Amino acid sequence: MENPSLGITVAERVVEICERHGAPQSEAFFVTSYGTSIKVFDLNLESFRRSEHAGVGIRVFKGDKIGRSYTTDVSEGALIQAVENAIASADISEPDLHIRLPEDSYCPKGAREGGELGSELDIWQEDPDDISAEEKIEFTLNLERNARAFDPRVKGVETAFYSDSASNIVIANSLGFRAGYRTSSFYGYLIAIAEEDGEFQTGFGFTAARRFSRLEGDAASEEAAGLAVSLLGSSAIETKKMPLILRNLPAAEIIAAVAFALSADAVVKGRSYLADRIGESVGSDLLNLEDDGTIKGGFGTAPFDDEGVRMTRKTLIERGVLKGFLHNCYTASRMGCALTGNASRASFRDNIGVSPTNLYIPAGGSSFEELRAGIENGLEVTELQGVHVGLNPVTGEISVGVKGIFIRNGKPDKGVREVTVAGKMEDFLKGLIAIGNDLRFIPLRGGIGAPSIVVKDIVVAGR
Repeated sequence: MENPSLGITVAERVVEICERHGAPQSEAFFVTSYGTSIKVFDLNLESFRRSEHAGVGIRVFKGDKIGRSYTTDVSEGALIQAVENAIASADISEPDLHIRLPEDSYCPKGAREGGELGSELDIWQEDPDDISAEEKIEFTLNLERNARAFDPRVKGVETAFYSDSASNIVIANSLGFRAGYRTSSFYGYLIAIAEEDGEFQTGFGFTAARRFSRLEGDAASEEAAGLAVSLLGSSAIETKKMPLILRNLPAAEIIAAVAFALSADAVVKGRSYLADRIGESVGSDLLNLEDDGTIKGGFGTAPFDDEGVRMTRKTLIERGVLKGFLHNCYTASRMGCALTGNASRASFRDNIGVSPTNLYIPAGGSSFEELRAGIENGLEVTELQGVHVGLNPVTGEISVGVKGIFIRNGKPDKGVREVTVAGKMEDFLKGLIAIGNDLRFIPLRGGIGAPSIVVKDIVVAGR
């Protein structure tokens, strides 16, 4: 992949054009990316796709007004036209006192030298193009092969999927920022199908890494197949309040929903159940929640955010008490807070929002087996269903379907399905009574991490 310094030339050129056209305050966000995605079904290659994207997003600031545009053509004429479009957009926009570029004090070291940052962060470990197509296809086929080999009741997979990507991200602005960085990522997942006596059950498994050779495809296959097999013969249970042990993946999905509520962008728009609650208890004394964009090799790690603010580590919830929110420049100004390095853009085409970097609950000291042994009668949650609509960060309400295993006297008893759990996110956060040592990150909204956790007194609605 090309060195970010080449993209810096384009970004700097945009800033120069902006100044020449009467917009002395400006920013250019230049991105190039490429990647591969592969799908396998029934041990046959279903699709193989290669994608490439490049473009520059432009913001110009005229007093209290902002204008935006973007272009995928980086020729001189196209850049000039895009700058003129951004300036025209600013002229008709509504004024806002909180629109601004980040102050110099938040600039990462070396951002004015015009080079590549973040080499010490291990976020660029391998060029996906150095891995042959045959190797990638074989990896994806093996996801299904190994799942089938796990147990004769595993009849196949609903899908086996592989993807990789490489990105080159560059920012230049009129305050002197001019730097870039590269990232690489590799990902695989599958949904295994188990069948016995006409009953079918599915299980999900995944693996993700910054380097192809670090993908754990065998473990992902075993995870998916094992979950599918464990649910054979499952049924609903009677409605009852009971403790839940959430495996690290469903626990991370709940933390991902909390992440939306911790976004200051959601707060200023009145879309967070945590608004106006800084300093209040929102979880149990065991709950700590960190956001750290400096974790080596983390899925949300970078030397700076999408406005050029250096990444940091911050505590959002400490011993159950809400300490703060995640900010970009606009929300920090609106709320009178310090920048946190959480500005994000889905692409060069999009406006700036707020996202976590690596948001996680730190690991506890208990193994998963020890957590399970401490439950007399309860439900081990292996899968949450309907999380996109059932985990509501605006109201803080939860209503999701659940699959899992009933725990009796500290041991697995039988599979459970067709039940739901309902309540509020605070029921889960304040009901936290034990934390496992199996912290695991998923590449979702950056990186979301959680160990397995135990929460008490949750209503499970069944038959």
